Amino acid sequence: MKHGWIWAWALQIALMLAVSALAALSRSAHEALYTAMLWGVVPLAGLLTACRAVGRGLNNYLAWLAPAACLFAAHFALWGYSPNPGAGLLTALLSLVGAAAGQVLKERGGKRKHTRQSRR
Repeated sequence: MKHGWIWAWALQIALMLAVSALAALSRSAHEALYTAMLWGVVPLAGLLTACRAVGRGLNNYLAWLAPAACLFAAHFALWGYSPNPGAGLLTALLSLVGAAAGQVLKERGGKRKHTRQSRR
């Protein structure tokens, strides 16, 4: 597939917009839920989507941008203001780690190397 990275990026953006919108909407439900979503679920979703998107052909320098941008875009669209900047930076940092991990896994070919041989 020649342009598979476009679909990987579109899927990453769609998933992160959905997760970020759920996090923004959880603010009206309960403050503890909002905090857990903002500081836990959204950054972990960014890590996983960046890793998977790089594995599907997206450039690792491009994969880490979408999660943090989607977090800010969802909050601006729903509430008219940005979330806590620390949560956005944490999302960007974990997305960067996920993109790097996806690049390493892609270079390895998805194969695990066994360091020890089994004893007989």
